[in-house]
Amino acid sequence: MLTDEFLKLFFDAVLFGIVDNGVMLIGAFFGLGLEKYLPGRFQVGLGAIIGAGLGNTVSDFMGGAVSLNWALAFGTALGCLIALILIPVIHVIKK
Repeated sequence: MLTDEFLKLFFDAVLFGIVDNGVMLIGAFFGLGLEKYLPGRFQVGLGAIIGAGLGNTVSDFMGGAVSLNWALAFGTALGCLIALILIPVIHVIKK
């Protein structure tokens, strides 16, 4: 039997998932537009990857901010940005 508390948490989680992936997708499309400003050797779809990473950074920051846990918000955002440094490194290794 589904309780009211379960249903509220379930719908909150669905809403969070929509917002979370929505922000990431907006970032990915932003990155596609940004790609034309990258150096030629990086214009191979990396703009979308960078945009998605930035969108994920914003989304994760928002998750911490909504919970009013500023250490979580800024720490997670910084960790996401540090991970974005790996994008060109992985691109070079892949080639």
